[in-house]
Amino acid sequence: MLLVELSGRLLGEIYNNNLIVLPLFSLIEMIFFLYFYNKFLFIKPNKLIMVAGILAILFIVGETLQYFVFNTLDTKQYQPYAKVIDNFVIIIMALYFFYQKINNFNETRWGNFRLNTAILIVFTFNSLVFLPFNFLINESSGIRFYFWTGNLLLLVFFYIYLISLIYINGRANRKIVR
Repeated sequence: MLLVELSGRLLGEIYNNNLIVLPLFSLIEMIFFLYFYNKFLFIKPNKLIMVAGILAILFIVGETLQYFVFNTLDTKQYQPYAKVIDNFVIIIMALYFFYQKINNFNETRWGNFRLNTAILIVFTFNSLVFLPFNFLINESSGIRFYFWTGNLLLLVFFYIYLISLIYINGRANRKIVR
């Protein structure tokens, strides 16, 4: 996240525009969560969800090429759907995780349920923020401040939760090894 922030600031200083950071972050996020869910959370990977993830990756790459390589970018009309598609597919993966666990009947560990619920909440709210992206960029009143502040607070709490999970699970695994 720090790397994304620094690259956004650097691109903003050099090109007076850092809009490419959002689709690139969406691409990285989509690749990470597609791998994470299929490798660690799903009992058995679902081919349909894998295809949806690959299609989302292709869409994000295509949208990035359209705006930034083929120079069709107009900042007044800029409405990226890469982040919305990314969020939508991650929400589908989170819901499928619940579907798998409910049909399995013998889940006794709740850690993954809490993690998945946090992912579901964050990406659902994120979708609601990024759907009216053009409005939030070009809107002149103070309402956009509340959207971005709410999104920032939610992301900070989400990352604190992830860091605490990594810390707790890292300590638990270290005790087992000894």
